[in-house]
Amino acid sequence: MAQPPPLAALLGKGARYSGDLSFDGRVRLDGSFKGRIHTEDVLEIGETGVVDGHIDAATLIVAGRVTGSVKVSSLLTLTRTGTLQGDVDAVRITVEPGAKIEAKLRVG
Repeated sequence: MAQPPPLAALLGKGARYSGDLSFDGRVRLDGSFKGRIHTEDVLEIGETGVVDGHIDAATLIVAGRVTGSVKVSSLLTLTRTGTLQGDVDAVRITVEPGAKIEAKLRVG
């Protein structure tokens, strides 16, 4: 398995963000975010991360909680600690045992 690219940014635990966020590179979110996120790269939602809104990403890794709409052009990974609620449109999806999904899924 290839090494992931280095982190371009870390949005830390305990911090709250809102609005529109777009970025290049790999970003990890461990705080809470309300709004829209767009990237052609990798977004990781850590175990303490919470997103309420819309995510449009090439690769999305969810170990925390996401509520809203999600569009993923490459791969969506829901880890054993991840929770996803809302509408999901993804090319490919991987779900680990223990993950929780309450969503309308469109995969392929």
